[in-house]
Amino acid sequence: MIKRLFSTAVVLGLTACASARTADQKPEWINDPYAVCAKDELCAVGTGARPASAEASARAGLAKVFEARIKSTFESEERQDDAGSYSKARDYVSETADVLLNAVEIRKTHTDGADVYALAVLDKPVAARMTREEIYDTDQKMTALLNEDSPAAALKLEKMYEQRRGLNQRYIVLTGSPMAETVTYDQVYGNKKARVGKHKIFLTVEGKAAKSFDQAVRGVLKENGYTFAGYASEQTPKVVVSLQSERRFLKIEGFVKYDFHFTMKAPDKTGTVVEVLAATFTESGLSEKQAYAQALESLKAYLNENILNLSF
Repeated sequence: MIKRLFSTAVVLGLTACASARTADQKPEWINDPYAVCAKDELCAVGTGARPASAEASARAGLAKVFEARIKSTFESEERQDDAGSYSKARDYVSETADVLLNAVEIRKTHTDGADVYALAVLDKPVAARMTREEIYDTDQKMTALLNEDSPAAALKLEKMYEQRRGLNQRYIVLTGSPMAETVTYDQVYGNKKARVGKHKIFLTVEGKAAKSFDQAVRGVLKENGYTFAGYASEQTPKVVVSLQSERRFLKIEGFVKYDFHFTMKAPDKTGTVVEVLAATFTESGLSEKQAYAQALESLKAYLNENILNLSF
């Protein structure tokens, strides 16, 4: 009887030890995520104090892995005469590497004491399809910009071309091969050379306005490829801008509110002066000066958004 009890105790003890060892063992994927990932997947492991933080860590880790693989593809393709463009494309990759996280799945989680582990998996075929759709959309926009006769369109086309390069490098990492260009490097930079710096305008301010208003408008136009002349002519259109303030009622004591009415006028193709842009910015602040400063920022954003509507 005693012998039988001893044997049972030994068996129970061994079983308990085995169970403890099993419980202490971490899943293989924590140290080797690709042990459970297919060839057409990218994987990364994250850890945190809670499931949500572990999953966020895994997604961030996967984004870094993906970004590093994309950037490595630039090194073999960068040309000496093209380094600036590729540099900008790499910057674009850095800004958008996390876009594909919508295609990421949290496949496994594991809790080990106070630590939570998560396995993030990117389905490369799904991500490739998303990237392909982005490239198609970008190609259509670039084709339209190539047909626009303005310096702003030429500069925007250049920027989109850099973004498109970044997308193509992403596509190479996902599929192993690039997508052929619809708009080529020579077209983009030949178009820029033909457009930028050759559209001169005579810019003048109508009515009373601070010098900062003229500088704000002039700065946006210059950034978008326009240059300025000291007089108007048949080849140099006269562009007139104005900014009028109108005080509004505001119940909040110590604050003021203003409407700032902006207009831009220029000759159309027939030579008739027409209003080409108009907007009202409603701003408030401790003083008119503060509201005015905010209005200038709103104005610059508005001009950048509508710069392609200008035909002079």
